Amino acid sequence: MTRKQQTKANNFTSSIYQLQNKGYSEKILSNFINSNALSLSNFVHLTNSMSDAVSKNAFAKQMMRYTDNNNLEGYTKVGAYYPLGIQSIFPFDYSYKPFGAEVLDFNPETGEFITYEMQEWRKESKYYKNNTVPELMQFIPMGMELELIYRTTDRQCEDCQNYDQEHDYEDNSYCETEECYSYNNDENHNRNIIYKEMFKFLALLNVSFGAYGTRSNPVWIAKHDSSVDIEFVSMPMTIRAFKAGLYIAETQFKAFKNASQYAKGYYGPCGGHIHLDKDSFTNTFQYYAFLSMHYDNPKLIASIAQRSVGEDNQWAYLYKPNDFAKVVKYKLNSASRQAVNVSSTTVELRYFRSNLKINRLLKNVEFIQAMYEFTTAMTYQDLARFKENSVTNFMLFIRANRYKFPNLFNYFVVRKWIKKEKLVNSVKNFETLHQVFYEDNNNNTHQREDQLYAQSIWNNETAEGRLLNSMFGSDNLNGYEREDS
Repeated sequence: MTRKQQTKANNFTSSIYQLQNKGYSEKILSNFINSNALSLSNFVHLTNSMSDAVSKNAFAKQMMRYTDNNNLEGYTKVGAYYPLGIQSIFPFDYSYKPFGAEVLDFNPETGEFITYEMQEWRKESKYYKNNTVPELMQFIPMGMELELIYRTTDRQCEDCQNYDQEHDYEDNSYCETEECYSYNNDENHNRNIIYKEMFKFLALLNVSFGAYGTRSNPVWIAKHDSSVDIEFVSMPMTIRAFKAGLYIAETQFKAFKNASQYAKGYYGPCGGHIHLDKDSFTNTFQYYAFLSMHYDNPKLIASIAQRSVGEDNQWAYLYKPNDFAKVVKYKLNSASRQAVNVSSTTVELRYFRSNLKINRLLKNVEFIQAMYEFTTAMTYQDLARFKENSVTNFMLFIRANRYKFPNLFNYFVVRKWIKKEKLVNSVKNFETLHQVFYEDNNNNTHQREDQLYAQSIWNNETAEGRLLNSMFGSDNLNGYEREDS
């Protein structure tokens, strides 16, 4: 090994060591970054800069409404804000919409957040030549709205909270334990404390997605919403940016874990809406297929949304428009707000329930990205041929891409939309897994990676074999029906 090679190897090892000290295990890093010398070196620099920004209270400008109402003696502002623990949240009005012209991406090869013009995803015009980075076209830009309710007044024990969440009740259940149905006098749930914690959450969100320093523009803002206490809104991002930012926020800053002590998202009126740029659907057949997957499969949408979707929930009602083909061809707007709300510029998917667990938020963006890819190459013949089995074929697609969409795959396995499969490795609760489960083995033993491809691909006992036989074998689809079939 030459001196130059030895230096590169030492730098690579040093980067891994520094990241592990910050909590970034190899399994966490594997979710959003490729392990090479450049990416890890840049990512070390990025995470160090993020930590410095937090320690110096140097946060992005215009994350929230500017105010001097909390002028405090003895404290100095850094940029527009007082330090963490002092500064309170002052959300923008609901009508404020600063995002839409740019998209945030994270490059796993270089370990950096990069911003691109939204026009990259739209048709070429005489004024703009798009596709300067062709690989971006495989990612649909997504903007997220995260609605939260503050934790105040009455409290419940954990068992009653879990029961209400599973049954879509709004804090209705109270048992006879002393922790349940008592007034919460904990000073941590005082409104003033909550306002300060919400600012901290907003600041850490921006830092974790690469927006730090007093001169940087925000990538998340806070807004008022009449139906909930507060709403956090992101700029359009690729799934790569969402994965990197969410993992950074929780690994390095425990942002979501801390915020969940003061607010909750898994609650009746709270939504985790996702906005898509309507003009990014440049293929009419794909746009038709994407919307049809929603309108024709309400049970699937209700399951992935973690809430009921029906006429009793008008805000999340799936109503297929009349003259649907015409609506798609001319990209007409929705007649009213519903689960899939089409406006002049966006397709708003309003059915997702809000959440402060990042594996659930990642499940949501993986679902949209997976559906976007699934419908990319569809023709009219494909739609006509597979309409009745669209969900079954979609589950086959998720099976084949389980490591690309691990949170979504595991969710479908747990909810039994995908059967006879084991969960793939995911960094749940950020715990290090010492043994690896390979889903191609139907018994309870572990299997080494070098054994994975040693078996015949057409063997029914392998994941690949089961997939191929289910698609092309004589027992096509047998044993792979969705839960409600």
